[in-house]
Amino acid sequence: MGLDGSTTSWRAFSMAVGIARRYEARVHACFVFHVPASAGLAAFAVPVTAFVGDDGGDLGRDVAEELSRAGVEGDFTYIEGDVAHELEALAERCLADVIVVGRSRHPALHLGGVPRRLLATGRRPVLVVP
Repeated sequence: MGLDGSTTSWRAFSMAVGIARRYEARVHACFVFHVPASAGLAAFAVPVTAFVGDDGGDLGRDVAEELSRAGVEGDFTYIEGDVAHELEALAERCLADVIVVGRSRHPALHLGGVPRRLLATGRRPVLVVP
């Protein structure tokens, strides 16, 4: 499940935790940091560690706390790369039954780029949580 700290991604995380609790399954939460190629030309750059730390930092700790509170097993992965590709690759490695992601925060996009790409090219069901 994709988690970037946004409200919609936390709702998706809560949905994944609820499903995992009911089916005695695991949650594999993942933050994927993607730097567009055009960002390399920018005069200023903010390292991802400013947002989540070297290893996912606060986001990883929050995930661990929520999983513990819910009594659900799981883990948190911090990866750099293409978001849709990395989520699909993680799901493949973990033999996931479903990928859970939040809908875009931008109303005009409705699904957003990542959910749309996962639905179009992914090999497993995708649950998009509003």
